[in-house]
Amino acid sequence: MILTGLRVCYFGRYDDHYSRNALLIKCFQRAGAEVIQIRNDRALLLRTPALFRRASRLHFDLIVVAFRAHSDMPAARALARLKRVPLLFDPLTSRYEEKVVDRALVRAGSPLGRWYYAIDKLGCHMADRIVLETDGQIEFFCRTFGVSPAKCRRVWLGADDEIMRPVGARPPSDRFTVFFYGRYSPLHGVEHIVRAASLLEQRGEPVDFVVVGAGQTYQSSRALAESLAISTLRFHDPVPYAQLATMMAEADLCLGSFGTTARAQRVIPNKVFDALAVRRPVITADTPGVREALVHGQHVWTCAPGDARALADAISTLRRDRDLLGRLADNGHRLFLEQFSIEATTRNLSEIVEQLVREHSAHSVPR
Repeated sequence: MILTGLRVCYFGRYDDHYSRNALLIKCFQRAGAEVIQIRNDRALLLRTPALFRRASRLHFDLIVVAFRAHSDMPAARALARLKRVPLLFDPLTSRYEEKVVDRALVRAGSPLGRWYYAIDKLGCHMADRIVLETDGQIEFFCRTFGVSPAKCRRVWLGADDEIMRPVGARPPSDRFTVFFYGRYSPLHGVEHIVRAASLLEQRGEPVDFVVVGAGQTYQSSRALAESLAISTLRFHDPVPYAQLATMMAEADLCLGSFGTTARAQRVIPNKVFDALAVRRPVITADTPGVREALVHGQHVWTCAPGDARALADAISTLRRDRDLLGRLADNGHRLFLEQFSIEATTRNLSEIVEQLVREHSAHSVPR
C-alpha cells in the first residue's frame, strides 16, 4: 500500500459523513494511511483555538481541509507551517458560487457574499495542492480565484462501492419505475423531473417516479407537482445512504441532474456515480462535465438540461428498449469499476499525495 505509515490529519468543520469526505477518508485508509480527524462544529472564533491546540499536540505528515471547512484554511496553513507538512485542500465546490450564484441565498455585494469569496480565494492560495472533481472545476477555480493550474489535480467524485453495489435484478413489472435522490439544489433541476412526469402521465405511459430527499427547492417542486395533479410521482423523505442502494436497485432507471446553472455544467452529480455503482441505467443532463467521463448511449443516456420534454422523451425511449437499458447498466458499471470505484480513486489519490509529500520533503528545511 503506497501510503503505509503516512499520518493524515483531517482538520476543521467538515461533515465526515458527507459522501465526498467519507469516500476520500476511506481511500486514505485503503492506501495504508492512518487518518486522524480533528473536527469541531462550533463557530469559527470558538473552534479555531480548540482545533489548533488539539492538532498541535499530535504528529502527522499531511493536513487535509475537506468540503465545507473552507474557512479553516488559515488555521490549517499556520498549523502546516508549524509542523512543516504539506496542506491539501479538497473544496469540492466554491462556497461563494454555491451560496451566492448557484443557490442565490446570499447577495453578491453583501458582507457575507464577500466573505465567501475571500475564504475561497485565500484557501486556494494557502493550499499546497487542490483536488477538484472535474477539469471544468479546475478551470473555474483557476480563472475565478487566480490559482495556478499546476497546483490542481482531478479526483473524480466516484462512489463508495462497499455500500453502492448491485443487489440483484429487479422483478418484472408492468410499471416502469424512475428513481431520483438529492438535496434539491437548483443544479438538480427537480422541477424538470416533475414536469417530465406530468408529460408522461398525459401520454398515458406506465411510468412511476420516486423522488427522495429534502432541501431548498423541495417545497416549490412539491407545489408544482400538486398544481399539475400528478398521480405517478411520489415524494419520499430522506433515507440513510446505505438504503439508497436498495431503492436504486428496485428502479428500472435512475436520474442525475437537469439544472441549468453554471456549476451544473461542470460537475458530475453523486447520484450518477451511485447509479453506475449499483449497475442501474441513468439519464442525466448533457453537460461538458458529464462528457469528461461518460459517453452518451454507451455509459449513460443524456438529454438537454432544463428541458422537461427532452427528459420525458429520453425516459420513454429507454422504457421501450430493454436491451439498451441493459447495455447502459453493464457498460456504465464496467467503467465505474475501472475509473470511479474506491480502488480506482485510491490509486489516483495515493499518487497525488505521494508526489505532494515527496516534493514538500525535498523543499523543506530540516528541523
